[in-house]
Amino acid sequence: MLKNILNKLIKLAGHKFAKYILAGWCFLENIFFPFPSDAIVIPMSISKPKKWLETFFIATFFAFLGAIVAYGIGSFMFYKVGVHIFELSGVDDPQKFLSIFYKKSTMIAFIVILFISGFTPLPFNLLAIASGFVHFNFIFFAFTALFTRGTRYFLLTYLFSKYGPKIQKQIETRFANFMLWVVGSFIIVISGMYLFYIKFPHYFAA
Repeated sequence: MLKNILNKLIKLAGHKFAKYILAGWCFLENIFFPFPSDAIVIPMSISKPKKWLETFFIATFFAFLGAIVAYGIGSFMFYKVGVHIFELSGVDDPQKFLSIFYKKSTMIAFIVILFISGFTPLPFNLLAIASGFVHFNFIFFAFTALFTRGTRYFLLTYLFSKYGPKIQKQIETRFANFMLWVVGSFIIVISGMYLFYIKFPHYFAA
């Protein structure tokens, strides 16, 4: 079943509207879309290896744009929009959950998580909304989003456009493991941060 999904994604990547799907996917992923854009970036890099730079620029630009929108949601529309995105992601009390980032003692950890999330398929959108919610330095956030998202997509598009045909069979056979890793990583990050809240409630004190 998962192999069929991968084959369909590769077929979708060859569609004439693929770059528009890519743009929309990368944009929405960084706001509320729960599925990592790797699922379309990798197949596009394999099916259109000569256009890997175009794939890279489209993915990076719209992912960055989505991250900026997510930051804006956290800053100006958290209680109207952002809170619902957190609830859909399994965070029942986002206001208390995010209050940890007001503490200077945890800001370094927040920055580290922001960088890690930017480089991986983990839920960067939640960190982007959190950044806006706590009024994290916008210039630093924008640089982090552009650098981490750009580096991630550069590596994916370049490596899979160059070596994709050779490793496509490995992707097919290990696609199930990849999906489990993505879902598992998402659960671990959210659970870990929530458990931190449970274990160290004094960080959340008003």
